[in-house]
Amino acid sequence: MRLRTDTTHLRREAAVTLPEGGTRHHLREAFVMLVCVVFYEIGHGLATGREAVAMANGRAVLEAEKALGIYIEPWVQSVASRVDLLVAWSVGFYHYAHMPLTVGCLVWLYVRRAEAWQFFRNWFVAMNLMAVSVFALLPTAPPRMLFSAGIVDMAYLRDWTDAIVAGPSPLANPYAAVPSLHFGYALFVAVAVFMLARPRWVRWLAAAYPFAVLASIVITGNHFILDAVAGGLVVIAAYFAAARMRATAPDGFGAAIAVREREGG
Repeated sequence: MRLRTDTTHLRREAAVTLPEGGTRHHLREAFVMLVCVVFYEIGHGLATGREAVAMANGRAVLEAEKALGIYIEPWVQSVASRVDLLVAWSVGFYHYAHMPLTVGCLVWLYVRRAEAWQFFRNWFVAMNLMAVSVFALLPTAPPRMLFSAGIVDMAYLRDWTDAIVAGPSPLANPYAAVPSLHFGYALFVAVAVFMLARPRWVRWLAAAYPFAVLASIVITGNHFILDAVAGGLVVIAAYFAAARMRATAPDGFGAAIAVREREGG
């Protein structure tokens, strides 16, 4: 009940300004976010020399899905491949929407929802630290690299790789399938916007965003469903870590959405 009250209050804020702290504070916060995003991308060295381990881990995810009865990715690809527009959307959405929407959400939180920024900043940082730790300890190949999976690299198959100007960075870790931060970031964005946006249609559009991302990562062959589940678990764990930080912080620190403290009630 309290969370609902707090977020309702935030959506009704009339005056919107940058957080206090001056230029140095703004640059520091921007640098922290930039480090998180770049650190997520620059992971190639973490898997160098461990390609065989990454492939074995990818096959383990495949076998886990078969054991659970949820190995539907080849069927999803076969259905989607009948509609060129759907495949084109999936490839474009996977490559172009992920980072701009994530960065846009972070900027929106900082500029338009300053009271909530500190909590969401800590949540995002914790999410990245957890995910990169898993990338380092458990390199995992995506399904499109597993020849026995029956899953294809849809962009390569349809010969659209040359058209993807914003394709994978040469510094990016090709064996960072688990957890899926494509899905994790989407879930983070969806929760932030759903909690804090004012227009109802925007909130419901945000709620649909993770499902669109899940469809795109499966159709393109970049992630198993279990990769997305792992990404969701990281988001949940990071949320509780950020909540713990807020609960144990000194008075006034991290009270991003504690309206009761603001109003002295």
